[in-house]
Amino acid sequence: MSYQFMKNALLAILLISPIFAILGTMIVNNKMAFFSDALGHSAFTGIAIGMLFGMQNISIAMILFAVIFAICLNCVKHKVSYSADTIISVFSSSSIAIGLAVLASKR
Repeated sequence: MSYQFMKNALLAILLISPIFAILGTMIVNNKMAFFSDALGHSAFTGIAIGMLFGMQNISIAMILFAVIFAICLNCVKHKVSYSADTIISVFSSSSIAIGLAVLASKR
């Protein structure tokens, strides 16, 4: 513990762990455990769209698409009676398919 970065890491763990514990319980309770995986895979489509438009920093396109993806998913989730995991899997598959189609058309 003589290094400052170790002290900072321990402090970060002590502060963040309770927040993630509460958040994890809420995610499982709302049956949205698959959401983080779908959101990560949606970033692939954001990268493809960023490349299509010739963006220098595709991280912006990736983050923007992930935010739009999450907002659309939640809007649809509240309007239909299907389970959250069903909607998330449809959105995830659609997002990956769109990303592949965009990258294939770029060639």
